[in-house]
Amino acid sequence: MSLFLNHRQTLALICAVGHKRTVIVEGENGIGKTQLWKDMHKVEKLQKHIFVPPFNCTQMSDGSIWMPDIDRETGVSRELPNERFGVSKANQRGVKGAKPTVVMFDECFKAAQFVKNMIAEPLYERRVGGYHFVDGSITFGATNLSLEGLGDSVQPHLRSRIILVRMRKPTAQEWVEEFAIPNQLSAEVIAFVHMFPQVMDSFVDYLPGGKFAGKPQEKENPFIFNPKLHQDGFANPRSLHAASDLLLEQDNFDNETLVASLAGVVGEPTAREMSAYVKFGQEICAYEDVIKNPAKAPMSKNPTA
Repeated sequence: MSLFLNHRQTLALICAVGHKRTVIVEGENGIGKTQLWKDMHKVEKLQKHIFVPPFNCTQMSDGSIWMPDIDRETGVSRELPNERFGVSKANQRGVKGAKPTVVMFDECFKAAQFVKNMIAEPLYERRVGGYHFVDGSITFGATNLSLEGLGDSVQPHLRSRIILVRMRKPTAQEWVEEFAIPNQLSAEVIAFVHMFPQVMDSFVDYLPGGKFAGKPQEKENPFIFNPKLHQDGFANPRSLHAASDLLLEQDNFDNETLVASLAGVVGEPTAREMSAYVKFGQEICAYEDVIKNPAKAPMSKNPTA
C-alpha cells in the first residue's frame, strides 16, 4: 500500500506540524486512528497542553460548537464556544498563562454538511467565533477511507486547506509489540495473531496495485473487512482487542458462549479459527510444568498437541 503511513509516522507528523496545519487521517475502521489522540498524551513537548475529549462529528449539532450571546449594552452579539474546546475568556490567545489545546475531530468527513460548515473555523483556523486557540494548539481529524463506502466525503476546495494522509493497518508484529503486549491483552489473542498474521492484511491489498491484486479476497482472507460483502464482524485491531476481553473472562462461561460472542466481534470465520486455536492450546502441557518436573509433566491425549 504505497503512500500509506504507519501509526508512528502519522503520530510524528501530527505532533510536528499540527500546530500550523490541520492533518486529517484517513484509514480503515478500527485500526487505531483515535488511539493517536491517546498516544499524544505521552509526547514530551505536549505535556503542558490541555487534551479535550475527541469530538465525534457525526453526533455534533450547532450547540456542540458555539451558542450566540447577546450584549445589549453594546448592541452586539457574539459566539460563546462550547467548553469542550478548552478555549474561553480565561484560556485564549493573548491571555497570560493560557495553555494550548489538543482537539481531535473524529469521523469529520462523515458528518452532516451543516456540521462540516460549522467546524470549519476551529478545524482549519483554530478559533471558535472570536476566541482564538492559544499558539501551539493542535487540531487534527480522522475519518474512514472513502473506499470503504461509509459515506466519507469532503469538498475539493476544503482539501486544499489540510494535509490529508492515509494510515495503514499495523502489521501483526507492530500490533503485538506496540499495542497488545504493552496493554496486556490476552496471551491467546497475541499467539493467534502471530499464527495468523493475515488478520492484519487490508482489503486495499486486493485492489489494483495492491500486493494481492487479482486474488479473490473472499477466498484468500475471509477474516478481514470486505466492502463487497455483508459481514456481521471481522478482524481488525479494535475487534481483536474486544476478543481479548472475552478470552480474559472465558472461565466464566462455556465454550459455546465463547464462540458465539467471539463471532459477534471478529466474525464467524475468525471466531472459529480462534476458538479452535485456544482449545488446542489448552491441551498442550504448560511450559512451567515441563520446566518444573519434565519427567512427570502431564501429556495430552491429543496426538497433535
